[in-house]
Amino acid sequence: MSLPAPLDLGRMEAEAKENASKHISNLLQRPDQLEKVDQYKRRIMRKKASVDTMLKTAVQSQLDGVRTGLNQLQSALQDVYEIKQSLDEVEETYKSIQPIQNKLIQVNTENSRFCQLAAAMENLKHIFTVPESVRKTQELINEGKLLQAHKHLTDLESARDELMFELFKQPQQSPTDNSTLEKYFKDVVHLSESLGKQLWVIIQRTLSSVRREPTLIVTALRIVEREERMDLAVEERKQQSGFMPPGRPKKWRNKCFEILEDCISNKIEGNQLEDRDKNKMWLVRHLELTRQIMVDDLRVVVTMLPPIFPPDYNIVKTYVKMYHRALAGHLEEMIREGLEGNEFVTLLSWVNNYYSPDLMGHPDLNIDISELGPLLENNVIDELQNQYLRTMKFNIMEWMKNSLVQDKKDWFRVEHPDADGDGYYSTSLPVIIFQMMEQNLQVTRLISEDLVKKVLELFADELNLFSKDYIAEIESYKDRHLQDRSEIKFFLHYMIANINNSLSFGEYMKQLRNRYLKEDFEEDEENIRKDRFQKLNDTFLKIAKIGTRIIIEEVFIDLKNSKCLEEILTKNWLTGTHAVDIICATWADYSNDFVHLKPRFNGEVVEAGQKRVLIEFLKSLFTKKLQFKTYDERKAAAEKLIKEGSQLGELFQKYGTSKVGSEPTQNIFNVLPVLAEVLKLKDTSMISLEIMGVVKKYPDIRVEHLISLLVLRGDMNRADARQMVQDIVGEDDPLRPKPKGIFSELAMS
Repeated sequence: MSLPAPLDLGRMEAEAKENASKHISNLLQRPDQLEKVDQYKRRIMRKKASVDTMLKTAVQSQLDGVRTGLNQLQSALQDVYEIKQSLDEVEETYKSIQPIQNKLIQVNTENSRFCQLAAAMENLKHIFTVPESVRKTQELINEGKLLQAHKHLTDLESARDELMFELFKQPQQSPTDNSTLEKYFKDVVHLSESLGKQLWVIIQRTLSSVRREPTLIVTALRIVEREERMDLAVEERKQQSGFMPPGRPKKWRNKCFEILEDCISNKIEGNQLEDRDKNKMWLVRHLELTRQIMVDDLRVVVTMLPPIFPPDYNIVKTYVKMYHRALAGHLEEMIREGLEGNEFVTLLSWVNNYYSPDLMGHPDLNIDISELGPLLENNVIDELQNQYLRTMKFNIMEWMKNSLVQDKKDWFRVEHPDADGDGYYSTSLPVIIFQMMEQNLQVTRLISEDLVKKVLELFADELNLFSKDYIAEIESYKDRHLQDRSEIKFFLHYMIANINNSLSFGEYMKQLRNRYLKEDFEEDEENIRKDRFQKLNDTFLKIAKIGTRIIIEEVFIDLKNSKCLEEILTKNWLTGTHAVDIICATWADYSNDFVHLKPRFNGEVVEAGQKRVLIEFLKSLFTKKLQFKTYDERKAAAEKLIKEGSQLGELFQKYGTSKVGSEPTQNIFNVLPVLAEVLKLKDTSMISLEIMGVVKKYPDIRVEHLISLLVLRGDMNRADARQMVQDIVGEDDPLRPKPKGIFSELAMS
């Protein structure tokens, strides 16, 4: 600690004079203020006198304090001296009495022995009356007088414990004495067990006894609490002395809770009245009975147990947690034993409704469920859901497989398929499959909304796999028909039904998605292409297109068998055959069946049919089946070509509909009159203009097509025709893509 700096009186005096000069100069700034000098002087003198008085008072006070402190120090010094003298005297006295201690050892020993004998005499009456007390206590237990029995039991245990404690304190303990004492008091242990059994019977019947004899429960709990207090007392004594009586601590409060929890577990397990072999609905009945029992029990717990149990038991919360644990353990045990089929749905749905107003959230219970947590852990729920999905996947596979087998049997019936209200053919296959899906989704929605999406995705995946089997069966059906076209009488009709079915599959799946999923992909074209449900729709549209190709082939098999296509642009055709009439009649006959196709596919069939017919005409036109010798023959062929093109155009416009279902089909036979004009032209100098007109209208036409058309005229050879076409349009560039049109399809065919 640093010392204070010494006072610099000279500096302080100089500062005081300087401050005084400033103060005087401030007071006497004007001449008229000189008249008040005496007044200022008296004021300053009074202030100085006041300061001097205050200073003297302060100094005097400090002096008085120092004087008092010195007096107290003097008094303390005197006290210390006197205490030292007293301690010296005590030390001398202690040294003088030390020999006496050795002389009193025997007295001390006798005193200890006397104390032990006194304790023994006190307990002799208990020792001699132990058999009688044991008998009387057992009688009280048998008579149900539990409080009196517990009082006698406590006395017996106290006598035993005191004797054992005295033996424990002996410097040299005798195992024989301890063994003899334990053997003598062995019936006391049996009494404690007997009393405990009576208590546990009462505790087991808590929920039934509380309505009729609540005093029994109160009595049992009083005894349990007394034992708890004795457990605490012996624990404290053990910490001090190390002695613990036999059978302690009893921990009857913990035993009480164990009994209650065991009772709950037994009640839950005991209400399973049936098993899977006896009743397929065993789990539904078991869980419903469990729910009813839980609600009834917890209603009693909430309303009647709090006044009976001690507050620190927190019996409502404790009982709810015990029920929660017991139920969770029972459900996990059932899961380990294995569930089947709809049992997964039953259990998941029940667990999902665990906190609903039907059970733990029941308005009569008013239970705080925030501390309970989930009934089953998330990994258990996930595994249950996975098992449920695996079971559903297997069932769906079997269901679809069996449905397809059954539906295929109907394809061979000798009657046409069923038609809906609009007259469109269909079979029951999509309805059966999607009814099954709808039922499963409704059940799944009871379990979890998240699981609904997984089930829908599972349906989509399984339908994708099913589509491959469906295509295979359709192809097999077609091959069987082609082997003997007279075997399957309604082949065309069932192919139409399957085409309509394919559209139904896509529509039904889209309906399920819109009904059960909140996501909406319609606004984002990119997402639509990534959506598995839209891809599934595209898959079944491909199946429908396969079906349309099959029925088109069926039409053209008949046309080929009639040889009408072979006669186009032949001599017979030129002399007046009815090839086109046969085509029109055949198509008109088939169109009576095509009306049972849904408009989208009806339009596609008409478009595909007219393209196929037109390509057959163009093939005949460009393969030079007919050679014209005169202009009149060429003119007649051109006019016939124009007439039949118009006839075919009217035919397909009559029976055709667009994909939308309202606008007429585009007439693609207009190309025949355009080509016919090239044949019909007599002035060869105008051919270049006609060729340029054809190329302008049909930019997809190939050079070889134009050459073949000019050669067909018969008035120029192939070399001249090639030169003329090259002069007009040049050579075909294989690297430059041609626009799509009927001639590009002709080139591919």
